[in-house]
Amino acid sequence: MQYYKIRKDGFKQIKKQMLIRTLPMILIAVTIGITISSINTKGTADDINVLPIIIPFVAVTVCLGLYRGLNRQRNLFESYQLTLTNNLITREQLNTPTISIYFNEIKEIIKSKNGSFSIRGKDPTDLIIIPAQIENYIELENTLAQIKSFAKKSSKSFLQKYSIAISLFSLTLMLCVYTATNKIIVAFSGTFLLAIVSWSFYEVRKSRNIDAKTKRSMWWVLILLASVIGVMLIKLTGVQKK
Repeated sequence: MQYYKIRKDGFKQIKKQMLIRTLPMILIAVTIGITISSINTKGTADDINVLPIIIPFVAVTVCLGLYRGLNRQRNLFESYQLTLTNNLITREQLNTPTISIYFNEIKEIIKSKNGSFSIRGKDPTDLIIIPAQIENYIELENTLAQIKSFAKKSSKSFLQKYSIAISLFSLTLMLCVYTATNKIIVAFSGTFLLAIVSWSFYEVRKSRNIDAKTKRSMWWVLILLASVIGVMLIKLTGVQKK
């Protein structure tokens, strides 16, 4: 039986990548949120400039959220353990469903350009992702190669591969839904937004490589869906204040 864990300096190698991917999206989302709020309250009787209050509050909230999020990701990442027996490979991780795949049920093993491995079983949810920061990397690579030859294609799912583009598109659609007055734009943007958010919710909930806390937080998406539907109904039926 062989055990593999993350190297001690493993998280440091991905921390910068996480910040580069996450921070710009947070800033864009916050900017769009403030823009939507400003446009929707502009011209009202109680129109008051609350930006001097909102911006510092949001900045502190984002910083605290990033700090806590990074610590949580560190704990998850460093809890990773891979176990290989003579016929079974198992991935265990904190607050994440354990995945076990028998060697004879492995459909493919993919080695990505970044050095990570993806092992796919017969069931679509049987997907073991092995980060490049795993200890005894060469030994593990040789062992996996003996189990099955590596496939030469991308190991990322559609959601992973285009996550940034999907997020930006979703934020743009949200801006249109909440600020546009043209019914065609509202209908088009709202329909696409509902489809994307619903699909993302389903993909996250069914994944066995996402921790329980992240899955629980996805229930807040239902509030967003209800809000979008409500705004669409108001704007498309004309039941709104003049």
